[in-house]
Amino acid sequence: MKKLLLITSFLFLSTLMNASVTIQGIYFNDYEEKASLYLCNYYPLQAFIDLGLSNIQSERIIDNRVNIYTSLADMQNINSLDSYDLDRIKKQSHLIDWNVYTDDFGMTLHQTNFLYGLTGALIGFTFLFGFIQIIISEEFK
Repeated sequence: MKKLLLITSFLFLSTLMNASVTIQGIYFNDYEEKASLYLCNYYPLQAFIDLGLSNIQSERIIDNRVNIYTSLADMQNINSLDSYDLDRIKKQSHLIDWNVYTDDFGMTLHQTNFLYGLTGALIGFTFLFGFIQIIISEEFK
């Protein structure tokens, strides 16, 4: 019984952490939502035209960037976008090259992850080295 309760609570919490949203009948998981927002906030006009959106739709997406899109509900306010267009944006979101995305320090996602890993390894090595030094110094007293 405890295992069933534990599994059920884990599945419930993981569902809450991996949020999803449905806009105009199109389901977006957490990744698709964030990637679609990135696409709409930072990609140039030609990318939307190449995606198959009309010039008017593409220009409305660009013009409404005055305030950065923070949720897909903001995208729903653009009059000319229908569910077919949102589905195209969703499908394109899987093809985003995150190597060109940079944070506030100008670092790509891979560079940031490398620095986190390197920092973690150095901190772990320092603690391990200190622990070994304590053990060695206790043995020779």
